[in-house]
Amino acid sequence: MTKAAAIRGFAERRRQRPKEPLEVRVTVRFKFGNGADEVVTMMDDRSVPMVDSVFKNRDRIARQFLRLLVRAGAAQPKVARELLPLLRLLKRRGKKA
Repeated sequence: MTKAAAIRGFAERRRQRPKEPLEVRVTVRFKFGNGADEVVTMMDDRSVPMVDSVFKNRDRIARQFLRLLVRAGAAQPKVARELLPLLRLLKRRGKKA
C-alpha cells in the first residue's frame, strides 16, 4: 500500500463516521460584587448540545450571552440603582423632542 492510498483510505473512513452532536455542560454566573448575595447564577450545569460549529453560530451565541448579562444585571438592586437615573434621563429627553 502506497502512502497516497493510505491517506485516501483514512480520509474515506473519516467521512463515513456519523457526526454526533457534542454535549457541553455550561454554568453561567455573574459577580456584581464581593458578597455572596451579589452573585447571580443564570445557568447551572445545563446541557447545551453543539450541533453546528461555534463559528457558524457566534452571532447568536453573543446575542444570547448579552441578553443573559442584561437580565442578571436588572435583577440586582445595586445595578438597578445605577441604571434607573439613566433611564429617567433618557425618558425626559424623549418627551422634549
